[in-house]
Amino acid sequence: MKKRILLLTMICLFPLLAGGQALKGSYFSEMSVLRNKMNPAFVPRSSYLTIPVIGNTGFGISGNVGLSNFLYPAGDGSLQTFLHPDVSSATFLGKLPANPHLDIDVDTDIFNVGFFTGPKSFWSIGLGVKVDGEVNLPKSMFAFLKNGAETDPQTYNIRNLSVIANAYAELSVGYSHDMSDLVKGLSIGGRVKLLAGLGRGDLRVNNLDLTMSSDVWNVRADATGYLMLKGMDVYKTGDRQYGSRFDSSQIGLAGMGAAMDLGAEYRLYINGFFDYIKFSAAVTDLGFLSFSSKAVQKFQTSGNVEYTGVNDIQLGQDMNLQETFNGIKDQFLEILDLQEVAAEKVTSRIRPQLFVGVELPILWDNMCVGLLYNAKFGYTSTRNELTLALNARPKDWINFGVNYSMLNTWKSLGWILEFIPKSGVGFFIGSDYFMLQRAKLPVGESSLAILPVNQANFNLRFGFHIAMGKNY
Repeated sequence: MKKRILLLTMICLFPLLAGGQALKGSYFSEMSVLRNKMNPAFVPRSSYLTIPVIGNTGFGISGNVGLSNFLYPAGDGSLQTFLHPDVSSATFLGKLPANPHLDIDVDTDIFNVGFFTGPKSFWSIGLGVKVDGEVNLPKSMFAFLKNGAETDPQTYNIRNLSVIANAYAELSVGYSHDMSDLVKGLSIGGRVKLLAGLGRGDLRVNNLDLTMSSDVWNVRADATGYLMLKGMDVYKTGDRQYGSRFDSSQIGLAGMGAAMDLGAEYRLYINGFFDYIKFSAAVTDLGFLSFSSKAVQKFQTSGNVEYTGVNDIQLGQDMNLQETFNGIKDQFLEILDLQEVAAEKVTSRIRPQLFVGVELPILWDNMCVGLLYNAKFGYTSTRNELTLALNARPKDWINFGVNYSMLNTWKSLGWILEFIPKSGVGFFIGSDYFMLQRAKLPVGESSLAILPVNQANFNLRFGFHIAMGKNY
């Protein structure tokens, strides 16, 4: 009997049920209130105070796979998974990218205030919470899921599979200064951050050799898992079976750390057909989190395990993804057979990002064209993105724009709308990745998730603030 595990389906679809990153469309909006999060050299038009919690909230996902990689139309109009016999292995594997991956970002500002202390000095203070996740899936794992034991025996080698999630709070202080007295058109900025680790999960399968026969499976695994969450305890309930318990009295910070942002902007004055061209560069989130051994559970496996295999999981037309995911999780843990080992102090970096931009004003500075390169240095790999943006400012108090991203993404259109008064209540809303094709998928008895059909790229960011003071 063909043995299949739907682990990768869980990994690919579960992040879609959650879901941001910095809104790139505002990078070239000169008066945007919070674009200094991408480059601390940027300053807004006036001092501001964000409205607590809803002052700046973002959520989203980005990746190079989507539902169309895993669900296929059947002859009767229903959908069937890539495991269905009518879906050929060549069709399924041929549509997969070389390195399937997904990233998750969710963040919100509890408060953020920015103020001028002079015509050339701007300060910002903020407190926020961030959650990020990263999933990397080797194509060889999908081949195992689809093909199973085609021969007796059948061997698979699966490398570099990882599932990582991180949550932390940050208290930040930023400063920007106009250096035009020394270098005309130059501004620099920086931000220091105190980080408080709320929790982290980190599972990395460096190597997994599977030898499948009709009566026994042989597994040689090299995998390490960490759980850093105060009050949570994962334990074995039996042979390759796991349970968890949570003690609310033990809730607390799992770790502490620090980070910094650095940025610069240079306005090159031309005094020709264009008044100037702006160049900018920044690196953000250069930092780390350190977790004490008291807040860490470590699991490891490295060796041979033999067992009689796992049962098939059948997905019908009325599939319940929540129940399926739970079954997948349990069976995948059986394969790895992770053993708890002595806890140790763990220090891990957070995910830094690089921003490099060039901006050209047009129509007497009422519009601009910008090109932004963004590199996100993930926990196991780097995502590169190039965004072309067109912004318009017909009035001093409104900005709107569209943008198109490429490299890491495909067919990713974005937009932004900002109301930015000199004083009073302002707001912004926008998306860097807008789902051109969407589908509804059941995730429970009475709930649906609206998910991207092709690549899983979507984010949404919005916020409200109160503008105060004179425009320096």
